[in-house]
Amino acid sequence: MLFSSFEFIFLFLPLTLAGYFFFGKRSVRAANGWLLFASLFFYAWWDVRFLPLLLVSIMLNYLCALAIAKIRFKKLFLVIGIAANLGILGFFKYADFFIQSANRAFKTDWNLLHIVLPLGISFYTFQALSYIIDVYTGKTRAERSFLNLALYISLFPQLIAGPIVDHKAMIPQFEDGKRHRFDAANFSAGMTLFSFALFKKVVIADFLSPYVADAFGRIGSLTMIEAWIGVTMYALQLYFDFSAYSEMAIGLGKMLNIDFPTNFDSPYQATSMIDFWRRWHITLGSWIKNYIYIPLGGNRKGQRRKMLNLFIAMTLCGFWHGSGLRFIAWGMMHGGFLVVNHWWRGFSKRHSLSLPKFIGWLLTFGCVSAGWAVFRASSLRQGLRLVERMLNFTDLRKIALPAGGKIQNMFAFLRYFRVKFVPFPDYPYAALLLLLVLALCVPSAQRIVSERFRPNRKWLLAACAALFYSLYVMAGGQNLQEFLYFQF
Repeated sequence: MLFSSFEFIFLFLPLTLAGYFFFGKRSVRAANGWLLFASLFFYAWWDVRFLPLLLVSIMLNYLCALAIAKIRFKKLFLVIGIAANLGILGFFKYADFFIQSANRAFKTDWNLLHIVLPLGISFYTFQALSYIIDVYTGKTRAERSFLNLALYISLFPQLIAGPIVDHKAMIPQFEDGKRHRFDAANFSAGMTLFSFALFKKVVIADFLSPYVADAFGRIGSLTMIEAWIGVTMYALQLYFDFSAYSEMAIGLGKMLNIDFPTNFDSPYQATSMIDFWRRWHITLGSWIKNYIYIPLGGNRKGQRRKMLNLFIAMTLCGFWHGSGLRFIAWGMMHGGFLVVNHWWRGFSKRHSLSLPKFIGWLLTFGCVSAGWAVFRASSLRQGLRLVERMLNFTDLRKIALPAGGKIQNMFAFLRYFRVKFVPFPDYPYAALLLLLVLALCVPSAQRIVSERFRPNRKWLLAACAALFYSLYVMAGGQNLQEFLYFQF
């Protein structure tokens, strides 16, 4: 069931909210039980066969955490918990990748398993891992209430694609009786944010989808300018799609009086790769830092070890995104970019140097775009080919203008300079430019709502306009897509 579907908006969400606040007047436990039932139903709607897997994950981590807290052999149960979680994730997400790799390496012919990837498994596995690790290190307590832990792992707004939430930040909210009562201010702010995010998803991200597919489907024929346009369209599609999901989750949480952490903060406005990862998929970046980078040694063992730890952490971040060489390469690229950024930061500080902000932004956006080229392509080879196209400066002699049109006639004299005119793809260039300006200059919808929202007529009109136009587009049924991060 998608957030951007009529059954979610007009059936599931109203019934869930009504039951939650109805039971909330009577019992916190009853309200949480209703919310857990709704969350499990939400997950089962996609494929009921994988509901037992989610329940096994919840039970496994519940028992491991209790064992870590109460039994003498704490490290043993931590290892069991980590191995079981990673084993389940590895089997469903990476089994075919490892079989393919073994077939290539050892010239074998083992059959692929063709396993369907359970929705959200990467996210709820990371969340469960952080829980049992925090119990082991004493950062949080082992949850005695199975209901609370089940709700923490399976809560429907963030179950499928995040944000990745912290156990010790969520459980007190589940136990706070005041949060189970209807709050008009929270509901109106959450509904407003959800409406804006729905608009971003169905009107913007899904609108860009066919153009992105076209560009990435003909990488071999792209000029340098076309390659940059194609990659920029994908960068915008991914940003508006994934930020829309995260903001929908935060908006839904607001309606339920539950606070989720910020996951995006205008990442394409970043002026360095370090800054980019403080703005892009913030909860994943924090998870990687806290549970991979720091345990590897962080910056405690010298500069060289710090750079190595950073590179390893980002490589694993890439592998988390998908079972393919292009995802590993994407993680390695970002690891390399961050290493260079940290080196430059130290070097420039020692020598009192600084880059103009525009140059910093240009380098950052260029590096991020090169990464997206590899990330989105059908294979690593195709991704590297696209990056090559993006850097093919000889193509600058080809000006992509409509052949035979007024513009070509106006600039016909350029032919004397060996400039060639080629047909330009039929892309929405004005809309693309507008979206780029929005991404580069305007704060995120969540920041706007959190800082400026007031329950008045102007905000009501804006929310209704975004919601009704989104519903109109959804009714047309054209180019409506699943969220991109459902693939990961």
